[in-house]
Formats: sequence, structure tokens, C-alpha cells
Amino acid sequence: MPSLLHIDTSPRIESTTRRVTAEFAASWRAANPEGTQVYRDLAARPVAHVDAEQIAVMHRLESGEVRDLDQARDAAITPEEKASWALTWDLVEEVRAADTLLLGLPMHNFSLPSTFKAWFDRIVIPPLVVDPATGTGPLSGKQVVVVTARGGAYGPGTPRYAYDFQEPYLKAAFGMVALADDLTFLHAEMTKSGHVPRLAGFQGVAATSLKQALEGARLQAQRVRV
Repeated sequence: MPSLLHIDTSPRIESTTRRVTAEFAASWRAANPEGTQVYRDLAARPVAHVDAEQIAVMHRLESGEVRDLDQARDAAITPEEKASWALTWDLVEEVRAADTLLLGLPMHNFSLPSTFKAWFDRIVIPPLVVDPATGTGPLSGKQVVVVTARGGAYGPGTPRYAYDFQEPYLKAAFGMVALADDLTFLHAEMTKSGHVPRLAGFQGVAATSLKQALEGARLQAQRVRV
């Protein structure tokens, strides 16, 4: 049975990323009526940052070269470690259970919302890291769709292309845990043209970019995966 993990991070309920991820989710449900969906709103319910207790467990796993997930599940020792690791493990299991990951990530100061980084830092545990001998990992084969919204334009050939730290970072970070095998970016750009006077001339560009992102969301949601 197909499963979708849908994560939003924008603090704005009416945000562009939420609009596009909602379009994807609706199309996915229509294409997969028997599927299951899990939703996380990291803006409304942020995940706690990695703490000393999680790091202690991670160091123990790394030192012991533990790659077995069942063994890693019980790696916490102290009550404090167990409390922190339980939070991490819930997030890990959600990702493992999903066939498709849908992420709404607005650009914040050239990069990603801190709420996403807190979530991602929690799930990158040693057993999920790609095995260098095989090039695969427990998360291999998942579809990952990243929806971004940028106030300006950051595509190839634009003046700010070199300042896009979203896509390059995510390709590298997701690649570490085998989430870049089937990775799609849907960018809605020039979103500030709607309220910043000096950018008003780019409202047509913004409308076209949003239309393309919405169309891309529908296509990716309805795509038959083999």
C-alpha cells in the first residue's frame, strides 16, 4: 500500500509552499485512494534540536560500527538518552514507512528553515547512512519531492544563482542517506514581487513560476513508480 509523508515548514498558513504541497497531496490521494498519508507541520510543532543525549547514542553506534536498525533501536542507555532517542526513532520510522516524501521548504536567507534542519539532524543516524560498499541504504528507492518558494530568482543564469544554498545542500545531504536517488525540486520564484514595490515588474514571472510548480506537483503525484 503506497504511503506519503508530507512535511510543511512555512510559518505562513497561506504560503506558496503550502499551496503547492497541498496540490501534490490532493493529487497523490486521488491517484492512490488506498494509500496512507502522514502529515507533519514543523512550523506548528517543531522538533527538538539534537541534544547531548542523542549525540552520545550516535557516538556509541559509530564506535561500534552498528548498522543494524534493530540493534540501533535499543542503543540508548540512560533515561535521558532513552527520552531523546524515542523522539528520534519516531521520526526515523515515519521516514522508513513512506514511499514518497513531500517537503515544503521556503527559502530563508538563501537556505532552509531551521525547523527542517532540526528534523533532518534527528533522522540522520548511522544505520541510515549509505553503505560505501554498496552505494545503497535502508532509505533507498523512495521518491522525494521538495517544494521551495524564493522571494527572488535563483535559477541558472540569474544573478543570484550562486546564492542558492537549498538545492546543492539537499542533494548532498539527502545523498548521504539515499534520499537523492529519485529527487525532484519544484521551485516557485519571485514570490516577493507581490508585496515589494521594486519587484512588482516581476509579477508575471512569479505567476508563471507558480503555475509550473503546481503543474509539476500534479505530475509528480500521479507518476507511476516502478
